[in-house]
Amino acid sequence: MMQKFKFSPDHNTYFILLNILCKHGNIEEAEEFMFLNKKFYPLETESFNIILNGWCNIVIDIYESKRVWREMSKCCIEPDGTSYTHMISCNSRVGNLFESLRLYDVMKKMNYVPGVEVYHSLIFILTRENCLSEALKIIDRMKETGLTPNSTTYNFIINPLCEDAKFEEARTVLVRMLGDGISPTIDTYHALLEGESLEGTLGVLKHMREAGLGPSTDTFLRILGKFFKLGQPENALRIWLEMKQYVVKPDYGHYNVMVQGLRKCGLIVKAREFYSEMISVGIVDDPFLKKLLEEPKKDKVRARKGKGQMTVVRSIKKCKGLRGGKRFVLQSRRRRKQLEKNRGGGV
Repeated sequence: MMQKFKFSPDHNTYFILLNILCKHGNIEEAEEFMFLNKKFYPLETESFNIILNGWCNIVIDIYESKRVWREMSKCCIEPDGTSYTHMISCNSRVGNLFESLRLYDVMKKMNYVPGVEVYHSLIFILTRENCLSEALKIIDRMKETGLTPNSTTYNFIINPLCEDAKFEEARTVLVRMLGDGISPTIDTYHALLEGESLEGTLGVLKHMREAGLGPSTDTFLRILGKFFKLGQPENALRIWLEMKQYVVKPDYGHYNVMVQGLRKCGLIVKAREFYSEMISVGIVDDPFLKKLLEEPKKDKVRARKGKGQMTVVRSIKKCKGLRGGKRFVLQSRRRRKQLEKNRGGGV
């Protein structure tokens, strides 16, 4: 098409177009466009890296990433440091520890200098695979190479630990984080809140406010959900009161969690109070919640006309009685005749 209309954009425009296609999930189209126009734009590492980034970091498809990696080799395109960074990132996200470390070693042998993204990928996968000490050594290695760890670095350790309910280890890492002069982010606090009791939760909320990090509406939504998941509605109700102390206005999400959580815990009267409050503050009625709070319908029993006895109705198909239908009747007749014959012989 470009040849027909004599349209020849420069390389920067070409790369921008490939990036836009990939960022919107049209990676196959971007790859096809790259190959179709190789006459105008010879295949090179940078264009392949854009495609590789799409499969590795946008849709996170390890199979397609490996296919593109092999395609680079077929086209005699040499991968660079960016190529290895994308592949290490993808393998880390899908849980391939061995392949992540192997690519890291190859990258160093090829004299490509790993950047912060590579170290973050290794820290994440090592923590996820229960290699906390090795993940902490990666932080030391970052410092040795002149790279400065930041809050994201430590969050890549704290978040997986909290997801695996290893809260003591997560708190230990937090202490090291603070020792390095790095302030926790709202994501750090959100992860740590999952393992706190009521008193601990109140303490974390206080720290968040002092640090100027909320707490936000999302913070309280997470806490309410956590306490209902633990079967502690009384703590959820306490947190609801705390929201007012922090001037956080509840929205539909908070009321939804409260109504469903209280209903599940058997506190239907309290759930109805929250539902009524939700409607009164102008939040749109939710048919699902309304139905959830309805009284369970009692089973109706139909009585015979003129009597107080229950009617029992049994459906019997034609030619099929309670004991096997026509075949059973014939067998019964044969047994009855044989019995009569035996009785006659005995007399």
